[in-house]
Amino acid sequence: MGIDMDKYSRGNTSCRRIRHRELAAGDIRLEKEFLFGIVENGSATVAEGDREREIRRGDVLILSPSRSCGLGHATQDFDMTCIVLRPDFFDTLPDAQAMYNQLTRRGDDFRPPVLRTEAAAYEQLRKTAALFTDALECFANYREGIIRHLSSLFLLQLADVLHHGDEEPPIGVKRTDKLFRQFKMLSVEHFRTHHDIAFYADRLHVSTTYLSRIVKRTTGHTVHDHLAELLCAEARKELASTGHDIKEIADGLGFADQSSFGKFFRSRTGLSPTRYRQRFARQ
Repeated sequence: MGIDMDKYSRGNTSCRRIRHRELAAGDIRLEKEFLFGIVENGSATVAEGDREREIRRGDVLILSPSRSCGLGHATQDFDMTCIVLRPDFFDTLPDAQAMYNQLTRRGDDFRPPVLRTEAAAYEQLRKTAALFTDALECFANYREGIIRHLSSLFLLQLADVLHHGDEEPPIGVKRTDKLFRQFKMLSVEHFRTHHDIAFYADRLHVSTTYLSRIVKRTTGHTVHDHLAELLCAEARKELASTGHDIKEIADGLGFADQSSFGKFFRSRTGLSPTRYRQRFARQ
């Protein structure tokens, strides 16, 4: 979909605006980035799978790299500011893990991924997001450091909002968090060619049992689930936006053959790759 780039964009980080006129094109599909959308005005409908929810001022839409959702039925005054972070940049931020832990703890109940905030927290998030502007270009020597600190500030604020109401205390950054962050970075780099936990455990110099336990404890999901989400997101993108045939896509994602890829894709989406491509083409 068309997204205004009228606020700020530099390398790993951008601040974008989505308004009513952009929604005619359909879904938001940012499956390789983290997107945090702060609704400034109006309302719209967010749909993920068979669930949908209205979003309005005070709501924050949160998309991780493996998730996408449809955004439509917007009022004429709809306006949403989006902070977008590349995953490889996100993974280098020490404070990102606190937010990610709070996010993954919510599991399947957080669908669509819309967070309702209290007025004071909402205003603070808006003020931080407003700092991502072209005015940052006036800082020549320490601009990248400023951007990193702004990103960390925003993520910590969001982690605090996500934590609100939880019984358990916030999770700080510790050795297991560092290991999980390293696993995420490796998985984003190698998920197309390595689907087995042994590869990642070997690269991280830990046992498969230990890595399994850390990933499960941190996210509530298994290593297999994490890799499958990345594979499925990439498969959906390839089917929807490229002309590659299904065998090429299967080969590129490391499947033994087209049949095994088809079984995997159907188990994750309920549709065959061919049916998914046909349905997307009609939208």
